[in-house]
Amino acid sequence: MASPGAERPRDAATSVGGHIVTAGEKSREALGKLLGITALGAPFAVTSVAWMDHALEVAVATGEAEAEDLVLRVEARTPESRGLLLTEHLNLFIRGEGAPEQLVRAVAEGGARQLGRWTMERLARLIEADPEAGKPGLPMPPSVDESSRPTSLLDTWGGRDSYADFFAGGEQSRGQLDSVDFSRLFRFIQHSDAECTQVNPSDAAPTVSLSNFPWDERLRQPLGATSRRRFDDDQGDEAVDGMLTTDLNERDVIFGNPDKLRDVLDHALSHGGKEPKPLFVSNTCVPAVTGEDVESVVKEAQERAEQEICYLTVSRRSMTKVFQDLLVDRRKAAEQRAGAAPRRTVNLVGFPSTPAVQELEQLLGAAGIGVNIRFLPDVSPELVDRLPEAALNVMLPNRTWQHFFDQLTFESRTAHIAPTAPYGLAGTRAWLLEVADALEVRDRAEEAWAAHAATLEPRWRTLGAAAADHRLALVVRDQETYYLTTPGTTWGVPLVAFVEEMGFGLDVLMHVSDRATAVKNGRAVREMFADPGRHTIRAFDSFPFLRHRLRESDSAAVLTYQFFDWRVTEAGKAPFSIQHLEMGAPGAVRSLERLLQVCGTSFYRRYARHLARTAEGLRAPPEGS
Repeated sequence: MASPGAERPRDAATSVGGHIVTAGEKSREALGKLLGITALGAPFAVTSVAWMDHALEVAVATGEAEAEDLVLRVEARTPESRGLLLTEHLNLFIRGEGAPEQLVRAVAEGGARQLGRWTMERLARLIEADPEAGKPGLPMPPSVDESSRPTSLLDTWGGRDSYADFFAGGEQSRGQLDSVDFSRLFRFIQHSDAECTQVNPSDAAPTVSLSNFPWDERLRQPLGATSRRRFDDDQGDEAVDGMLTTDLNERDVIFGNPDKLRDVLDHALSHGGKEPKPLFVSNTCVPAVTGEDVESVVKEAQERAEQEICYLTVSRRSMTKVFQDLLVDRRKAAEQRAGAAPRRTVNLVGFPSTPAVQELEQLLGAAGIGVNIRFLPDVSPELVDRLPEAALNVMLPNRTWQHFFDQLTFESRTAHIAPTAPYGLAGTRAWLLEVADALEVRDRAEEAWAAHAATLEPRWRTLGAAAADHRLALVVRDQETYYLTTPGTTWGVPLVAFVEEMGFGLDVLMHVSDRATAVKNGRAVREMFADPGRHTIRAFDSFPFLRHRLRESDSAAVLTYQFFDWRVTEAGKAPFSIQHLEMGAPGAVRSLERLLQVCGTSFYRRYARHLARTAEGLRAPPEGS
């Protein structure tokens, strides 16, 4: 991420940011030279170029018969970026496997020479200047092969390795908008059957989701603290429905019923209260599968509506575009109006409004750093307007929200960093000092940390000594080892480092698909260990073997994102999740206390024989009964 001293983009905005724009011959020639591909000569050639939201993709032909073009992707660099070429501002990597060595070498060397000072904004202007940009019929780089993506229980119940899915990546991707509180922005309309509204129920009382989503605060905050109603819109004497649903029945699903959506839209538009909010229309799986023309109904309503209507389909790209106007257009307009920001103030981006984050703000205050606003998961136009009132955006590494971060930082005058996430004592100290370095208050931050940590370290050492008597288990598929090596994929939590710092031993159980992949990824995980002698890595390649590995592990608890995971409980282990972990130094102490309580829960060990299941998940009679 750019530092406060990094080069700022020009004031004039580009027209391609946040859009998919194909480029023509001029861009192909320019990118071929910039990436060192032109110098290779035949058979290598740039065949297509496209701007993809806030990234650039370049397709390259290699001359291999029947082989699909390779795709080079250029993104803004983050602290977690891993790629073929890393410059000050950019991360370039090749999608897929099997790139010819001479192409890899040419791009790495040529790109390093040519792209050193380039930014994403400058690349956007290159595409914008192409006279053919956006014309229909231009070739597009090949899309991602979805078949190579790890399967999840959301994708299929018949996936060959879905039995080893403990991180619920598919469920998190689908539910990412539930991680953002936009209820103050919109009135929500969901075009669905009744059951769809029960996937992530949220009402006046605390509820339990089927997945242990990392953004759920129910284990970190007191009972009832997070039970407020979403989409509750009370405008004084005039009650307004915050959420409406079309409640499709079986006949609607078979024959289609766009009139139901029209009726709900008419109701929402005619009963908007004193200050009508924009409408958020979510089109779910059932209408999409049946082929109902929902989009035309929404467009028709928009023509007669005074307020804006946002439309969301079930596609992954649609989710990334929801807040484009707010995070890019409105934010840039606010930046143009704003004066100079106070020098030592920050926006905390990606940090929820929780006691742990309030403690982090107090720590920043002790270091002479003021907090302007917290942004994401809280989102509102008023917060967007206040973003330019800080000198620095401090982002929490989080791949789920990276498209939001890209929209916030694209062509922004506000500098931004994504320091080490503040988990554990070591992580919190590193986070504080990285923020302090960006604002040039290092000495004061060191003093603030020393005073802050002194009150916590005795308790931390005592708890750490107790943790040394316990082990935790992490189960991962070898193609998903990034959950252990890349904190941004686990909501910023550095799982291995945090667990080690607490004092626990680790058993990593890894599903292997082939020997070469297992060796490579096993080595990557082992390199994460500060003390490899305390930890183990064990492989498995089938469901029965996984169940055996879990039973034989000395671990007391297993991390899982699946609520009441019988794979864990039948092995006599207690489940835990990222919901048990908190940011900040006091939060680290509370996290350690929670995990020790989980490890000390004897219920699952004592009654494991009664919790036995069949391979299909049905209750099995206890052995010997």
